[in-house]
Amino acid sequence: MAHTSVSVVIPALNAAGTIGTQLGALARQEVDAAWEVIVVDNGSSDATVEVCQSYESRLPALRVLSCAQPGTSAARNTGAAASSADLLLFCDADDEVAPGWVAAMVAALQASDAVGGAIENDRLTPRPLPYLPRHPDHLPVVAGFLPRAITANLGVHRRVFEAVGGFAADYDYGGPDTEFCWRLQLASYRLTYAPDAVVHYRHRHTLRSVAVKAYRTGRSRGRLFRDYAAAGMPRPRLAGVALRWARLVVTLPGALVSPRRRWWWAEQAAGAAGRVAGSVRFRVRYL
Repeated sequence: MAHTSVSVVIPALNAAGTIGTQLGALARQEVDAAWEVIVVDNGSSDATVEVCQSYESRLPALRVLSCAQPGTSAARNTGAAASSADLLLFCDADDEVAPGWVAAMVAALQASDAVGGAIENDRLTPRPLPYLPRHPDHLPVVAGFLPRAITANLGVHRRVFEAVGGFAADYDYGGPDTEFCWRLQLASYRLTYAPDAVVHYRHRHTLRSVAVKAYRTGRSRGRLFRDYAAAGMPRPRLAGVALRWARLVVTLPGALVSPRRRWWWAEQAAGAAGRVAGSVRFRVRYL
Protein backbone atom coordinates (compact mmCIF):
# COMPACT_ATOMS: atom_id res chain seq x y z
CA MET A 1 0.00 0.00 0.00
CA ALA A 2 1.38 3.40 -1.04
CA HIS A 3 2.42 5.79 1.69
CA THR A 4 -0.05 8.65 2.08
CA SER A 5 1.83 11.88 1.43
CA VAL A 6 -0.90 14.40 2.19
CA SER A 7 -3.75 14.48 4.69
CA VAL A 8 -6.48 17.11 4.48
CA VAL A 9 -7.97 17.53 7.96
CA ILE A 10 -11.44 19.05 8.41
CA PRO A 11 -13.07 19.58 11.82
CA ALA A 12 -16.85 19.45 11.65
CA LEU A 13 -19.69 20.29 14.03
CA ASN A 14 -23.26 20.26 12.74
CA ALA A 15 -21.99 20.96 9.22
CA ALA A 16 -24.47 18.87 7.26
CA GLY A 17 -25.62 21.94 5.33
CA THR A 18 -22.17 22.98 4.12
CA ILE A 19 -19.62 20.17 4.23
CA GLY A 20 -20.91 18.61 1.03
CA THR A 21 -19.73 21.69 -0.86
CA GLN A 22 -16.25 21.33 0.63
CA LEU A 23 -16.01 17.59 0.01
CA GLY A 24 -17.28 18.05 -3.54
CA ALA A 25 -14.55 20.62 -4.18
CA LEU A 26 -11.93 18.26 -2.75
CA ALA A 27 -13.24 15.42 -4.93
CA ARG A 28 -12.49 17.56 -7.99
CA GLN A 29 -8.84 18.15 -7.04
CA GLU A 30 -6.08 16.78 -9.26
CA VAL A 31 -3.20 15.68 -7.07
CA ASP A 32 -0.05 13.87 -8.18
CA ALA A 33 0.46 12.17 -4.82
CA ALA A 34 -1.23 9.71 -2.51
CA TRP A 35 -3.59 11.76 -0.38
CA GLU A 36 -6.60 11.45 1.88
CA VAL A 37 -9.31 13.49 3.58
CA ILE A 38 -9.90 13.11 7.31
CA VAL A 39 -13.11 14.62 8.69
CA VAL A 40 -13.21 14.84 12.48
CA ASP A 41 -16.74 15.04 13.81
CA ASN A 42 -16.79 17.10 16.99
CA GLY A 43 -20.11 15.92 18.40
CA SER A 44 -22.60 16.75 15.66
CA SER A 45 -26.30 16.23 16.29
CA ASP A 46 -27.27 16.55 12.63
CA ALA A 47 -26.47 14.44 9.56
CA THR A 48 -22.84 15.58 9.22
CA VAL A 49 -21.43 12.03 9.40
CA GLU A 50 -23.97 10.66 6.93
CA VAL A 51 -23.24 13.45 4.43
CA CYS A 52 -19.52 12.73 4.69
CA GLN A 53 -20.02 9.00 4.19
CA SER A 54 -21.93 9.71 0.97
CA TYR A 55 -18.68 11.06 -0.53
CA GLU A 56 -16.58 7.96 0.16
CA SER A 57 -16.73 6.77 -3.45
CA ARG A 58 -15.80 10.19 -4.86
CA LEU A 59 -12.61 10.83 -2.90
CA PRO A 60 -9.32 8.89 -3.14
CA ALA A 61 -9.53 8.10 0.57
CA LEU A 62 -11.94 9.45 3.15
CA ARG A 63 -11.99 8.75 6.87
CA VAL A 64 -14.57 10.08 9.32
CA LEU A 65 -13.37 10.14 12.91
CA SER A 66 -14.91 11.42 16.12
CA CYS A 67 -13.48 13.70 18.79
CA ALA A 68 -15.26 13.91 22.13
CA GLN A 69 -13.27 16.91 23.37
CA PRO A 70 -15.06 20.10 22.30
CA GLY A 71 -13.29 22.60 20.07
CA THR A 72 -11.87 22.78 16.58
CA SER A 73 -8.28 22.64 17.84
CA ALA A 74 -8.88 19.34 19.61
CA ALA A 75 -10.56 18.01 16.46
CA ARG A 76 -7.66 19.10 14.26
CA ASN A 77 -5.18 17.48 16.64
CA THR A 78 -7.21 14.28 16.50
CA GLY A 79 -7.10 14.28 12.72
CA ALA A 80 -3.37 14.98 12.65
CA ALA A 81 -2.70 12.20 15.16
CA ALA A 82 -4.61 9.72 13.00
CA SER A 83 -2.56 10.63 9.94
CA SER A 84 0.86 9.35 8.97
CA ALA A 85 1.23 11.77 6.06
CA ASP A 86 4.26 13.98 5.62
CA LEU A 87 2.10 17.05 4.93
CA LEU A 88 -0.97 18.19 6.87
CA LEU A 89 -3.44 20.55 5.20
CA PHE A 90 -6.23 22.15 7.22
CA CYS A 91 -9.49 23.61 5.93
CA ASP A 92 -13.00 24.09 7.30
CA ALA A 93 -16.33 22.38 6.82
CA ASP A 94 -18.19 25.53 5.78
CA ASP A 95 -15.80 26.81 3.09
CA GLU A 96 -14.84 25.62 -0.41
CA VAL A 97 -11.33 25.00 -1.69
CA ALA A 98 -10.66 26.26 -5.21
CA PRO A 99 -9.47 24.00 -8.05
CA GLY A 100 -5.82 23.13 -7.61
CA TRP A 101 -5.79 23.94 -3.88
CA VAL A 102 -4.16 20.70 -2.71
CA ALA A 103 -1.48 20.81 -5.43
CA ALA A 104 -0.74 24.49 -4.71
CA MET A 105 -0.37 23.84 -0.98
CA VAL A 106 1.93 20.88 -1.61
CA ALA A 107 4.07 22.96 -3.98
CA ALA A 108 4.31 25.84 -1.49
CA LEU A 109 5.34 23.48 1.31
CA GLN A 110 8.36 22.37 -0.69
CA ALA A 111 9.96 25.71 0.17
CA SER A 112 8.56 26.43 3.63
CA ASP A 113 7.83 24.80 6.96
CA ALA A 114 4.25 26.06 6.99
CA VAL A 115 2.06 28.05 4.61
CA GLY A 116 -1.15 30.00 4.64
CA GLY A 117 -3.17 30.20 1.44
CA ALA A 118 -5.24 32.95 -0.11
CA ILE A 119 -8.73 33.74 1.16
CA GLU A 120 -11.38 34.69 -1.41
CA ASN A 121 -14.11 36.71 0.29
CA ASP A 122 -17.08 36.91 -2.08
CA ARG A 123 -18.12 33.59 -3.64
CA LEU A 124 -19.88 32.07 -0.60
CA THR A 125 -21.07 35.30 1.03
CA PRO A 126 -24.70 36.32 0.44
CA ARG A 127 -25.12 39.65 -1.31
CA PRO A 128 -25.76 42.42 -0.79
CA LEU A 129 -24.40 42.98 2.72
CA PRO A 130 -24.11 46.43 4.28
CA TYR A 131 -20.55 45.69 5.41
CA LEU A 132 -18.09 42.83 4.98
CA PRO A 133 -14.88 42.48 7.02
CA ARG A 134 -12.49 41.14 4.38
CA HIS A 135 -9.43 38.94 4.65
CA PRO A 136 -6.36 40.57 3.04
CA ASP A 137 -4.36 39.12 0.14
CA HIS A 138 -1.38 38.35 2.39
CA LEU A 139 -0.68 36.90 5.82
CA PRO A 140 -1.61 39.73 8.20
CA VAL A 141 0.55 40.74 11.13
CA VAL A 142 -1.67 40.31 14.19
CA ALA A 143 -1.58 42.72 17.13
CA GLY A 144 1.60 44.33 15.86
CA PHE A 145 3.60 41.18 16.56
CA LEU A 146 3.86 38.32 14.02
CA PRO A 147 1.91 37.18 10.93
CA ARG A 148 -0.53 34.34 11.02
CA ALA A 149 -2.50 32.12 8.67
CA ILE A 150 -6.05 31.12 9.46
CA THR A 151 -6.85 27.45 9.92
CA ALA A 152 -9.37 27.62 7.07
CA ASN A 153 -6.34 27.50 4.76
CA LEU A 154 -3.20 26.27 6.49
CA GLY A 155 -0.55 23.70 5.60
CA VAL A 156 2.34 22.41 7.69
CA HIS A 157 4.93 19.65 7.62
CA ARG A 158 4.13 16.87 10.08
CA ARG A 159 7.60 17.09 11.62
CA VAL A 160 6.99 20.78 12.37
CA PHE A 161 3.46 20.20 13.67
CA GLU A 162 4.72 17.56 16.07
CA ALA A 163 7.79 19.57 17.09
CA VAL A 164 5.67 22.53 18.26
CA GLY A 165 3.01 20.34 19.89
CA GLY A 166 0.09 20.87 17.53
CA PHE A 167 -2.75 23.27 18.31
CA ALA A 168 -3.38 24.52 21.84
CA ALA A 169 -6.71 22.84 22.46
CA ASP A 170 -7.61 25.06 25.41
CA TYR A 171 -7.43 28.31 23.44
CA ASP A 172 -10.79 29.96 22.83
CA TYR A 173 -12.21 30.95 19.46
CA GLY A 174 -10.25 33.74 17.80
CA GLY A 175 -6.87 32.69 19.12
CA PRO A 176 -5.90 29.11 18.13
CA ASP A 177 -4.62 29.86 14.62
CA THR A 178 -2.72 32.97 15.75
CA GLU A 179 -1.23 31.18 18.76
CA PHE A 180 -0.15 28.20 16.64
CA CYS A 181 1.47 30.36 13.97
CA TRP A 182 3.26 32.50 16.55
CA ARG A 183 4.54 29.46 18.45
CA LEU A 184 5.76 27.96 15.20
CA GLN A 185 7.66 31.10 14.17
CA LEU A 186 9.14 31.63 17.62
CA ALA A 187 10.51 28.09 17.33
CA SER A 188 12.42 29.33 14.24
CA TYR A 189 10.18 27.69 11.65
CA ARG A 190 9.21 29.54 8.49
CA LEU A 191 5.62 30.57 7.68
CA THR A 192 4.96 31.92 4.18
CA TYR A 193 2.05 32.96 1.96
CA ALA A 194 0.76 30.68 -0.81
CA PRO A 195 -1.25 32.94 -3.13
CA ASP A 196 -2.14 30.14 -5.56
CA ALA A 197 -3.79 28.02 -2.84
CA VAL A 198 -7.22 29.63 -2.70
CA VAL A 199 -10.10 28.94 -0.33
CA HIS A 200 -13.52 30.49 -0.83
CA TYR A 201 -14.41 31.69 2.67
CA ARG A 202 -17.96 31.77 4.06
CA HIS A 203 -18.17 35.01 6.02
CA ARG A 204 -20.62 35.63 8.84
CA HIS A 205 -23.54 37.36 7.21
CA THR A 206 -25.73 38.62 10.06
CA LEU A 207 -25.05 41.61 12.26
CA ARG A 208 -25.12 39.45 15.39
CA SER A 209 -22.68 36.85 14.03
CA VAL A 210 -20.22 39.57 12.93
CA ALA A 211 -20.38 41.13 16.40
CA VAL A 212 -19.98 37.79 18.20
CA LYS A 213 -16.93 36.93 16.10
CA ALA A 214 -15.36 40.34 16.79
CA TYR A 215 -16.05 40.04 20.52
CA ARG A 216 -14.49 36.58 20.78
CA THR A 217 -11.48 37.65 18.74
CA GLY A 218 -11.03 40.72 20.94
CA ARG A 219 -11.32 38.63 24.10
CA SER A 220 -8.67 36.21 22.84
CA ARG A 221 -6.14 39.06 22.60
CA GLY A 222 -5.98 39.20 26.40
CA ARG A 223 -4.85 35.60 26.58
CA LEU A 224 -2.40 36.05 23.72
CA PHE A 225 -0.89 39.04 25.51
CA ARG A 226 -0.64 37.11 28.77
CA ASP A 227 1.20 34.29 27.00
CA TYR A 228 3.29 36.26 24.48
CA ALA A 229 4.10 39.63 26.04
CA ALA A 230 7.44 38.25 27.20
CA ALA A 231 8.19 37.18 23.62
CA GLY A 232 7.55 40.68 22.28
CA MET A 233 3.79 41.09 21.69
CA PRO A 234 3.24 44.82 22.27
CA ARG A 235 0.54 46.35 24.43
CA PRO A 236 -1.74 48.87 22.64
CA ARG A 237 -0.76 52.45 23.36
CA LEU A 238 -3.19 54.28 25.62
CA ALA A 239 -3.47 57.11 23.08
CA GLY A 240 -4.62 54.63 20.46
CA VAL A 241 -7.10 53.04 22.87
CA ALA A 242 -8.55 56.45 23.75
CA LEU A 243 -8.84 57.32 20.05
CA ARG A 244 -10.64 54.04 19.32
CA TRP A 245 -13.22 54.61 22.04
CA ALA A 246 -13.66 58.27 21.06
CA ARG A 247 -14.29 57.23 17.49
CA LEU A 248 -16.98 54.80 18.63
CA VAL A 249 -18.73 57.61 20.51
CA VAL A 250 -18.46 60.06 17.62
CA THR A 251 -19.68 57.60 14.99
CA LEU A 252 -22.60 56.22 17.00
CA PRO A 253 -25.20 58.67 15.59
CA GLY A 254 -24.29 57.66 12.04
CA ALA A 255 -24.52 53.99 12.98
CA LEU A 256 -28.12 54.51 14.04
CA VAL A 257 -29.19 55.60 10.55
CA SER A 258 -26.79 53.87 8.13
CA PRO A 259 -26.79 50.05 7.83
CA ARG A 260 -23.20 50.03 6.57
CA ARG A 261 -21.99 52.21 9.44
CA ARG A 262 -24.06 50.18 11.90
CA TRP A 263 -22.36 46.92 10.88
CA TRP A 264 -18.91 48.53 11.05
CA TRP A 265 -19.72 50.10 14.42
CA ALA A 266 -21.05 46.83 15.85
CA GLU A 267 -17.89 45.00 14.80
CA GLN A 268 -15.59 47.67 16.24
CA ALA A 269 -17.57 48.06 19.48
CA ALA A 270 -17.79 44.29 20.01
CA GLY A 271 -14.05 43.94 19.45
CA ALA A 272 -13.33 46.72 21.96
CA ALA A 273 -15.67 45.14 24.51
CA GLY A 274 -13.99 41.77 23.93
CA ARG A 275 -10.57 43.26 24.72
CA VAL A 276 -11.95 44.64 27.98
CA ALA A 277 -13.42 41.22 28.85
CA GLY A 278 -10.15 39.51 27.94
CA SER A 279 -8.19 41.92 30.10
CA VAL A 280 -10.39 41.08 33.07
CA ARG A 281 -10.48 37.35 32.43
CA PHE A 282 -6.73 36.93 31.95
CA ARG A 283 -5.67 39.63 34.42
CA VAL A 284 -3.76 41.77 31.96
CA ARG A 285 -4.20 45.27 30.54
CA TYR A 286 -4.83 44.84 26.86
CA LEU A 287 -7.39 47.35 25.67
